[in-house]
Amino acid sequence: MKRFTFLFVALSSLTKAILAVPSTASRSVVGKECALLFDGRVPQKMTPADFDKNTSIFDHQFVHGQNQTWAEIIKFPVGIPPSMFDIPKLAKPVEVTINDQSIFLPGGNPPEPQFGFRRSELIPATNNGSDITVQGTTTFHWSIRNDPLRPLNFSHEYHPRWHETADFSTSQFTFLTGKPFNQSFDPTVHDPKTLRLAGLQANSPETTFFQTPFEFDVWHNFAVTVGWTSNELTVYYSKGHAPLERVAGPLSNDNSGGGQFHTGVFKLPTGPLGIDVVHEGFQESNLNEGLIFGGIFIEDSADGCVTASPS
Repeated sequence: MKRFTFLFVALSSLTKAILAVPSTASRSVVGKECALLFDGRVPQKMTPADFDKNTSIFDHQFVHGQNQTWAEIIKFPVGIPPSMFDIPKLAKPVEVTINDQSIFLPGGNPPEPQFGFRRSELIPATNNGSDITVQGTTTFHWSIRNDPLRPLNFSHEYHPRWHETADFSTSQFTFLTGKPFNQSFDPTVHDPKTLRLAGLQANSPETTFFQTPFEFDVWHNFAVTVGWTSNELTVYYSKGHAPLERVAGPLSNDNSGGGQFHTGVFKLPTGPLGIDVVHEGFQESNLNEGLIFGGIFIEDSADGCVTASPS
């Protein structure tokens, strides 16, 4: 899973349509639907326990604490309206939480618990690292909002979304919030209560392509188009039910390595620079934190197709 050895030793409104965004210009393709590669929008009938079944739309085994189940981690918040891309599917928001038991035990000989992190992350069940979601050009969609009942501690760095390479050595892009563990690694970040999209994690300093205030009690909608062979990355953003707008790119980014798309709460520790953040650092006790997600899907953008708003 996510490694940090290299890290710490050292979206004018758009029309309600489908955007096509080649590397030179934008154009609208009205009435066209992009081909879905993965649909992670959660049906109304789905229960937390369903996430533990091998029929789940997400991987039923990864990633959570070694003695935890998804039935304990997944919540369906009451009174939260669906995100704009959930509405046409009659889907519901889903919350991913962490607590003191959210300590992941990766493989290894011997296996070493990741005591430095607290993490719970959903991975598409069909996303095996070399599948169609990491071929050609694909766009990753999600919406996110805070839970006032399970607030984050913004003195920590969090990764709610990222795409990790198949060899677990880095991430092609990372979606972050909170205070950077290493400020020199994220020098453009001056407010921890921001939502940020950064490129290849192996770069130092990391390239932050887009950031926006993390306004509470509203949906923040994101899409990231990844050219797996063109090595380009484009970012889209909107708030509430407004159509997505292109806010960055296409920009050069090393997208090699395939891999998997993580959604959830990944919390780094605090502590002095130079510590082994995987296994060391400070995490508060009695944790009860969470983030609410919606509109999770991946689409084929080989022809420039990017969904800007529900049809």
